[in-house]
Amino acid sequence: MKSKIVQLKSILYEGISSGFSFRGKIHQSSNGEIRVIQLKDFIDDYTAIGNECYLISADKIKRKYYLGKNDILFVAKGTNNYALVFKPIDDVPTIASSALFVIKVNQKVADPQYVAWYINQTPVQNYFKTNETGTYVTSINKTTVENIPIKLPSLSLQKQIARLAQLHKQEKQLTTKITNLKESLITNQLLNTL
Repeated sequence: MKSKIVQLKSILYEGISSGFSFRGKIHQSSNGEIRVIQLKDFIDDYTAIGNECYLISADKIKRKYYLGKNDILFVAKGTNNYALVFKPIDDVPTIASSALFVIKVNQKVADPQYVAWYINQTPVQNYFKTNETGTYVTSINKTTVENIPIKLPSLSLQKQIARLAQLHKQEKQLTTKITNLKESLITNQLLNTL
């Protein structure tokens, strides 16, 4: 079966929502019950969430903002408009800040890992460049995200592509780790010869 091109909005389950909008700066709370993912928490070229997310008080945060497993987080502000799939690491409720869109796809027709991977590829990144708004700090609006053209093969092929992309990412991380270890080893050996 040939891939068809669809708009992102046609494969959504609950649509696209904005992360929680805070009034002012987000402050860490020593007894916070909710984790907040902000732009600063994206690591490894926007492919993962770091372990330094702030915890905040649960006051005034409605459950509708809680992230679910396989929700796609999309960076709507700035020049790095990438997507990644949210995976809970524990039972602490987690929300996204307003710099992010939360995308919930219908998993009967679309694999979230595939959709996030596809959003990060050159065709969609070029689409963003022609549709971004703002001059100093650019952003991508909700309508632009809803209209992202997605090449959609069968669900089984989507899952295969997503798995291969994940394995490639792991290989790159391991290669970087090996290179750094080799460099450190050689440097130490050279220093020891002095």
